[in-house]
Amino acid sequence: MAAPESFIRARDVHLNVPVRGRRRRAVRGSPLAAVYHAFSRRRERQLSSLVRGISFDIPENSRVGLIGQNGAGKTTLLRLLAGALSPSSGELEVRGTTQNLLNVSMGMQPAATGMENIMLRGFSSGMAARDIKRLIPEILAFSELKSVINDPVQTYSAGMQLRLAFAVATSVKPEILLLDEWIGTGDRFFVERSKQRLLDHIDASKILVFASHNQEMLSELCSRGLVLKGGKIVFDSDIDEALEFYDSDEYEAA
Repeated sequence: MAAPESFIRARDVHLNVPVRGRRRRAVRGSPLAAVYHAFSRRRERQLSSLVRGISFDIPENSRVGLIGQNGAGKTTLLRLLAGALSPSSGELEVRGTTQNLLNVSMGMQPAATGMENIMLRGFSSGMAARDIKRLIPEILAFSELKSVINDPVQTYSAGMQLRLAFAVATSVKPEILLLDEWIGTGDRFFVERSKQRLLDHIDASKILVFASHNQEMLSELCSRGLVLKGGKIVFDSDIDEALEFYDSDEYEAA
C-alpha cells in the first residue's frame, strides 16, 4: 500500500492576537487607575492581525521559500504550520509528520544530562524508547560528546549545547520540514558539517518550507517562493521570480 500523500493546505487563514491597550498599561503605573479599572464594567479588547487571509496549497515534493522583511509574518506562518499557534479563522490542514527547526535548542533541560535530554526530546516527539536508543550512537558520533554525555547540559559550552541539540533535532527524518533561517553559528568545522547534515535532512523530507533573508540559500534550496508583507502573501511564483519581485519597487508598493 502506498504511503499517504503529504501536503499543506491553507484557506483564508487569519491570526489575531490580543494586545494590551493604553488604559490597561496605565493601570500598572497609577493606583487611582487601578481602582477605576476594578469597578469598571468595560473591558478592553484590542487585536493585532499577524496573518491576514492567507491561502495556498503546498503539495508533496515541494521546496517553498518564505520571503519578506522582518515582521512580514514568515516565522508566524511557520509556527502556524508547526501547530504552535492556531488560526483565529480559516482552514489549515497539514498532513504528514512535521518537524520544525525554528529553534533547535528549544526544550533542552539544562539541569538534565546530555543523555537524559536525548531521551526527553525523543519522548516529546512521540518516539518509543527502543527507537530513541537506536539513534543514540549516531547522535553521539555527530555531536562528538560521548565523553560528557552523562554530565548536566548546563556544564556544556554554548557550542557543545548547539552540537547536541542539532544532532538530536536532525536524527529523525520528517515528511514536512519547517526551517527558520540557516544554522550559521558555532566553529567553522561544525558549520561545514552541519550544512551537509541539514542538506541531507532536507533531501529526505517530502516538503520543505524555509524562511530566510539569505537569497542565495533560498535560491539554492527552493523552487517556489511566497513573498509576504504585513501578514499577507503578495506574490507567489517560482523562486527566482519571487526574489526578483521582493527586490523590486512592486514589493514596496504592495
